[in-house]
Amino acid sequence: MATIDTAKIYVLKNSYTAANKILAIASSGDSLSMVDANRVSPNALWFLTPTTMSNYYRLHTIANGVKQSLDVINDGVENINLHMTDTGNYSGQFWRFDNWTPDGQGYPFRLSNTFTGQDKQWTGQHWELVPARTAVAPTDVSTTP
Repeated sequence: MATIDTAKIYVLKNSYTAANKILAIASSGDSLSMVDANRVSPNALWFLTPTTMSNYYRLHTIANGVKQSLDVINDGVENINLHMTDTGNYSGQFWRFDNWTPDGQGYPFRLSNTFTGQDKQWTGQHWELVPARTAVAPTDVSTTP
């Protein structure tokens, strides 16, 4: 298991879409998509918070803050779709980052969660957490004293 620096803000890239796409939430605030890596916004900036389980984290966006977390949709069928939902004590919100670098390739983390388990194989589940270099200021903040 990997230890993640929870003091940093990241963009998330995966092995399926490579360096040209990053994970972001849609403007509606709950669905996810891979967007152009040049479109960094608060919807595409992620931070992690520790959970009650050692080496498991919740993933949040700057846009939604800690009030919402990345979660697995429990539809009773596939359980492979993700969305942002209210933060709670839900197993689909407990994410683990395992070190994964076969043949020295990039994308050093394999993600799993306690809801679907570590054996669930998803295309694009190998990720890179890239510390964000861009500070994004909200546009709805008044700048006048």
